[in-house]
Amino acid sequence: MLHVIGDEVTSLGPNVAMAEHTHPFNLSFSLWSPTADQDRLPVGEHVFPFEFALPANLPPTFKGELTTIDYRLEAKVNRPLATDLHAEQQLIIRVPPPADADKPVRASAHLQTGLTLELDLKASGYCPGDHVLGTLHLIGTPPAIKTAVVEVYSREKGEAREFADHVEHLRVRAEIDPAQFNGHTPCPIDLPLPDDADPSFVGQHSSKVRFVRAQLTFADGHTLTTEAVIRVGQRDQ
Repeated sequence: MLHVIGDEVTSLGPNVAMAEHTHPFNLSFSLWSPTADQDRLPVGEHVFPFEFALPANLPPTFKGELTTIDYRLEAKVNRPLATDLHAEQQLIIRVPPPADADKPVRASAHLQTGLTLELDLKASGYCPGDHVLGTLHLIGTPPAIKTAVVEVYSREKGEAREFADHVEHLRVRAEIDPAQFNGHTPCPIDLPLPDDADPSFVGQHSSKVRFVRAQLTFADGHTLTTEAVIRVGQRDQ
């Protein structure tokens, strides 16, 4: 008997009511069964090839602050009148590179004064180590700009019954010289993704999402902030 199972465990606190445990994948099948002609295997070594398909949207192996997702393969040999044989092997589930990765992304924010901040990214899907390339464009006549920042941050979310929580981590931060916004030419941005960036996914009660956020702070106290979602996959091995 072969059993392939995944465990998605979310814990939001010490109380058991703040935990959730589900199985994103659960499959069992027999590799050999006794028949009327052969009720037992002869003594010796036997090989049982097997193959099974994984759902395309299966969440990957993951160890976060709120959720862990693990997969394993369990094999069992039932021996009548003897101790059963068991073996277990961990499975590492990866996600493919994002589909339609070259599709551009645009996000914008506006002030009542008429100012508009546009964030344009050349692609929506990336792999660890890639560079997020794009432009920032400030439209209108702004007051003096105090700071201009572009960031990549991640958000891990977990749910357990009626509880929900999330944690955010800033991974990349770049400061832009405000003088670059004095003209009407868009300002280029180049943000390297860390080599250890976790992939984006949506599980049964957890998720991991990444954002590119741009923020301009003006001398008159106003702030313009816009952000776009990007998808992070894993390279083929």
